[in-house]
Amino acid sequence: MMIAISVLIIIAAIAGLNLRAYTLNRNLRSAARDIASDFFICKGRAVSENKTYQIVFNVDGGSYAIQTVTGTPAAVTKRPSSFGSGISIVSADFGGGQTISFFARGTVSPLSPPPGVAGDNSVILRNSRNSRATITVTMTGKTNVTFNIQ
Repeated sequence: MMIAISVLIIIAAIAGLNLRAYTLNRNLRSAARDIASDFFICKGRAVSENKTYQIVFNVDGGSYAIQTVTGTPAAVTKRPSSFGSGISIVSADFGGGQTISFFARGTVSPLSPPPGVAGDNSVILRNSRNSRATITVTMTGKTNVTFNIQ
C-alpha cells in the first residue's frame, strides 16, 4: 500500500510540474495572439474610419497604448501580463522607435528602419520560463507570430 501511494505521489508531482510549464507557455501564446489581434484591429479601424492609429509600446513599463493620431485622441492601455504573471515585453522595435502607425490606406509605418538603424518591425514577449514569442508586422500590416518555447 505504501509503495502504491509513493508511486502516485511521484506521478502527481511530475504531472504538476508539466501542468505549470504548459500554463506559462499557454499564457505567452495568448498574450502574443492578443497583440497580433490588436495590430489587425488597428489596421481595420484605420481603413474603415479613415484615421491613423498608433500602438505605442512602453517596454520599461510593460504595457502598450492604442490611440488615434487624428481626431479625438482616445487611448486604451493594455498589459500582456494580464494573461498571467511573468509575461514581459522584451523589445518593441519599429524603425528604431517603439511606435507603429497604421494608415487609412492599410499600410504601416515605419516601413523599414532608417539607414544605419537596426529594426525589424517586431515585438518580443518572454515568460518566466524564458520562452519567447515574436510578433512581426510587414509593411502591408500583415502579422506573423513565431514561438520559441522552452
